[in-house]
Amino acid sequence: MSLTERQKNVVALWRTWRKNMRDLNDGWFPYYDTGKQIHLFYEYLGKSHPSLLDMPKENPYLVIKAWVERNLDL
Repeated sequence: MSLTERQKNVVALWRTWRKNMRDLNDGWFPYYDTGKQIHLFYEYLGKSHPSLLDMPKENPYLVIKAWVERNLDL
């Protein structure tokens, strides 16, 4: 999978994951700062989509964080 395809998948998953977290309506998620949300999303990717984190020449956390930060839908 190319880096561009991987980025599109990650951004789509971010939007879906964030909507699902908001829809839980437990009251806590909207108050988490963006860094905490990104960290939780990264953990989710590691458990549910580990192949998206397979970037041998990159630091996957920093790459995912940069992609998500560019696509925040506040």
